[in-house]
Amino acid sequence: MEEAHDHCFECLQLRIKSDFSDRLVFHYGISPSAFPFGSSAIVEIPSTTAGEVSAGQYILSYRPSHEQDCFTKFIDEHCPDNDDFRTSNYIPGESQYNNDFNGGAERDGISLLESGRRKGCCNHSRRFSCSRTIAALAPIARMGISSYSTFEEVAADFMSGSLEDHILDSLNLTIEGKASGRESINFLNLIGLPSFEEDTVPGSLRHPNIAPVIAMLKTSNHVNMVLPKTPYNLESTLHYNPNALKSDWHKRFLVYQLLSALWYLHDLGVSYGGNLCPSNVMLTNSLWSWLRLWNEPELGYALKPQESERNGSTLSKIRCFNGGCESGSLYADLKLSPSIDWHSSFTKWWRGELSNFEYLLILNKLTGRRWGDHTFHPVMPWVIDFSTKPDENCDAGWRDLSKSKWRLAKGDEQLDFTYSTSEIPHHVSDECLSELAVCSYKARRLPLSVLRMAVRTVYEPNEYPSTMQRLYQWTPDECIPEFYCDTRIFKSVHDGMADLAVPSWAESPEEFIKLHRDALESKRVSLQLHHWIDITFGYKMSGEAAIAAKNVMLPVSEPMMPRSTGRRQLFTRPHPIRHGNTGITCHSTNNNAKVCAHVNELQNEILSEAGYLQELEEASKFSEHARHLSASHHDPLYMLDREISSSKGGTKETVSQVMPKLSLIGKNHIEHSKMDLIRLLQHIKEEDECSSGYPDFLLWRQKFSCSKLISEDVARDIFSVGCILSELYLCRPLFDSTSLATYLEDGTLPGCLQELPPHIRLLVEACIQKDWTRRPTAKTLLGSPYFPKTVKSAYLFLAPLQLLAKNETRLRYAANFAKQGALKAMGTFAAEMCAPFCLPLVLDTANVTESERASVLVKEFIKCLTAQAVKTLVLPTIQKILQASCRLR
Repeated sequence: MEEAHDHCFECLQLRIKSDFSDRLVFHYGISPSAFPFGSSAIVEIPSTTAGEVSAGQYILSYRPSHEQDCFTKFIDEHCPDNDDFRTSNYIPGESQYNNDFNGGAERDGISLLESGRRKGCCNHSRRFSCSRTIAALAPIARMGISSYSTFEEVAADFMSGSLEDHILDSLNLTIEGKASGRESINFLNLIGLPSFEEDTVPGSLRHPNIAPVIAMLKTSNHVNMVLPKTPYNLESTLHYNPNALKSDWHKRFLVYQLLSALWYLHDLGVSYGGNLCPSNVMLTNSLWSWLRLWNEPELGYALKPQESERNGSTLSKIRCFNGGCESGSLYADLKLSPSIDWHSSFTKWWRGELSNFEYLLILNKLTGRRWGDHTFHPVMPWVIDFSTKPDENCDAGWRDLSKSKWRLAKGDEQLDFTYSTSEIPHHVSDECLSELAVCSYKARRLPLSVLRMAVRTVYEPNEYPSTMQRLYQWTPDECIPEFYCDTRIFKSVHDGMADLAVPSWAESPEEFIKLHRDALESKRVSLQLHHWIDITFGYKMSGEAAIAAKNVMLPVSEPMMPRSTGRRQLFTRPHPIRHGNTGITCHSTNNNAKVCAHVNELQNEILSEAGYLQELEEASKFSEHARHLSASHHDPLYMLDREISSSKGGTKETVSQVMPKLSLIGKNHIEHSKMDLIRLLQHIKEEDECSSGYPDFLLWRQKFSCSKLISEDVARDIFSVGCILSELYLCRPLFDSTSLATYLEDGTLPGCLQELPPHIRLLVEACIQKDWTRRPTAKTLLGSPYFPKTVKSAYLFLAPLQLLAKNETRLRYAANFAKQGALKAMGTFAAEMCAPFCLPLVLDTANVTESERASVLVKEFIKCLTAQAVKTLVLPTIQKILQASCRLR
């Protein structure tokens, strides 16, 4: 992402307010770096009436418009720049587009298919025009001019569950043996069933594992992409509770979904790009996966390296798109970078070349903390108690960083009593930085509606701490970064709430911020900061070290549930003391920085060589132990000109010329003219198969070893799949920046690869082969012994339930298919895996017909499940139904 496209989050919020009005609630921005800059945000349409549920949260991403940008052209074609955009809104998923797909209706005298074809293929699309490719990847997107009313309509359509209801209706007709049209056939083909009619034109149905783009809204110089927000992603699940992926089967099911989405992308002639990683695998409440495509401009216009240099832009800095923004001065002294490489950052910090402030922000980013998210905001240590002006030559006024703020506030006696008398022994019952504390700290800048929701329902300005010393004494929570960099946090925007008073030893907020930041960067703090890191991010978060530090956290109440926030322990060894703490750290001007660097260099020379070498050895061991924090999920080798050498004469051809037409159609399909219930059940039927052994994997490996990939882009996606697959089993990344460079240089594989089960290791090694032409395709991986028939059967049964359809339509499908014998055909185990997805549908029935279908579905599960599964899965559902009936009476 180019620097010029990012806003600071305050400017991004103002931009959203300008484009959509302040009724669209801005929750927080999404940053690719450790700093509050980005081009995407989490927003929400609030409820209009008391007691109503809000219209949900959404991801709103700003993409800059360019004359050569495919998205810009696509939207310009279907959304003229006028106020009456509703008459020209284009929704690819609607029936007129399906007719066009079948060669039918035209729009404005030119068929959409023809208008896409006449442009030809650009470099971003290998098989079809970008217009057709975008339509296939975002078939339900509403086109329009950015406005709050449009956003509101889009959200209402999404919440209604009607966007893809027609597809499930068509599938229901197929199951019931009635005429259903092409939509059910197209969707079954999309998820891997043969359609018996090969067609080279992409359809207008969304793949169920591709995140839905529900709107593309146009502004004067941006295209706004709107996606629904899911509660989790794969990265947060692996960080905060990998046990949520309950079994090996669930891991296989997740990988199957990911590969199915990639298969569809590759069949369209496009690749995901260089950023396929766990953070971009979105997970719904049921842990169904959506691959988020719209985070990088892979199909859009991008400056070539020489153009970037000519325009003076660099990729090593982040700055606000708004040139007059105050954030430029707030972060001007920092070495901002959009990428996080913990290994190099730690080394720089240890040497005194990186400030404490920057290093702590990087640790916050690695734990998943998010600027502006009050429930999971970046955390900093309080380093002084504000009773006196910080002076390194005096002990008064300094905070003890070897103890948590919770421990300092509560006292050892109270924590010991809590630990000894609690049913579950613990010292700490809340996070080190709560939503209440964050909102109280930022009270003078936050809307009153936020304060009423997070702090107190009745707003009373005099109840908020009025001075920094009182604020410090009031809370057991830690500090936030704003108190070290942003003077605006002191100035109140509310009538009746005075500005937050700085200590008497500071004449202004500006002077306080400077003195407070100097205290954070002082030698005294640098000598103790590693203790605070151990407590907040390190080895004192678990085991005997946590007990000794009185830092045992109350465990979560539902240990098997996924989480989007939580405590992530980064280190399991004591964090080294900062070697550069004897130096002087400056953060003002470049000239001063040079002087400070020279002084540090002279002081380092004075240190005894033996002492330095010992410290260096300890730091190196620690860095080696935590290398996994610099995770790498993609092969960096990339052809910028998107050309490859052909096998004849070494000439070069574009990928669009040599990319094979991958097919979603199975080779061994049955020769029939249409899909019916009998043939659908054949594909879902359980087979008599024993578990695949290692020889089966070797045989599979030999089968694909002769085939070669043509596109390096696709090979990069497969490399990322191998990295994600290994991480699911290792619970840590396969590659870090150092081990990846070593592997690409001399072929040395990471040692942790040996910790994988043999069959998983074979798959991973196949995906990450240095010779990218020998990596398997997504289709080949889907046919590997890694995926038993139970995974494939469950996927075919559950995929339709993930459409954006009404609950009653989902219930009709599940009950009808189960009644026709689908659960019995797929077998006991697969039926048990499907139950958690299906049984919630029976809880909300609005009429007699739905109640009858719910009864049918429950009975079918009882017939197919084991007694234990009925007890753990079905009986709790029946109890909920009975409880709801009693309440209605």
